[in-house]
Amino acid sequence: MLIRDVGPGMVETLEFLHDRLSYLLGNQKLSVKNNLSYADDAFEFLHTCSDPHFLDAIEYLIHCDGWRYLRGQHELVIDRLNEFLNVDDLPYFVTKPVWETREEIYRGAPTQFTGIREQAKVIPKESQAIHDTAIEPALKLLRQPAFLNANSEFMAALEDFRHGKFGDCVTKCNSSYESVMKVICGQKGFGYAQGDTTSKLIRTIMQKTEMDTFWEQPLMTVGTLRNKLSSSHGAGEVQKVVPEHVAKYTLNMTASAIIFLHDQAYRANL
Repeated sequence: MLIRDVGPGMVETLEFLHDRLSYLLGNQKLSVKNNLSYADDAFEFLHTCSDPHFLDAIEYLIHCDGWRYLRGQHELVIDRLNEFLNVDDLPYFVTKPVWETREEIYRGAPTQFTGIREQAKVIPKESQAIHDTAIEPALKLLRQPAFLNANSEFMAALEDFRHGKFGDCVTKCNSSYESVMKVICGQKGFGYAQGDTTSKLIRTIMQKTEMDTFWEQPLMTVGTLRNKLSSSHGAGEVQKVVPEHVAKYTLNMTASAIIFLHDQAYRANL
């Protein structure tokens, strides 16, 4: 119904989704019914497919390639999609695209260009309370220009979680965490080396912001989980299997720790 209300037409939009989903599934025929047009085949598929594939279809529409089928109203569509997800208390949230402005030399003169740094995505949402107090504030912070590398790593962790790659999710959570701490140290003049470990970065920020020593252990949780559970250091003879609930905990801990350290470092009196 949303496609019907905002797009140029149901048939054209469904044909676009059929094209993308055919490549995703490796099959020109999407549904079990025969002799259907591409649009009807996609329509039938979207009513019977798995949740992950339905979410894939949503992402195809909200990526920039799909904006023409939303008449440029992609941000409005994202807001409406989140309303739908929230009404039924579904465990997903649709992010908006992240834009980046860069300066390049064009015809001999410095010129600013604005492009998409991060496409809109469907991300997991554990609960409304956790989303409102941890995940969404972290995403808002990471959209700032200085934190865009950390944003890419955290978004990749969220995408890995959605696709069941829980070990990779834990690894990328810690990468984002370290990136945030390096930006904080650089902006505040705390002094750090690019190769500093999670623990060393935490100790640097703690020392410079005069934090109590008991904070070190909880702030090291994300790094500890990466070291103990992820495959970033090699599994050896024992396969490392990260359960879903551990990856979920790591995501929420990472978002909370990012917000906490940022607020601690940028307090007005520092």
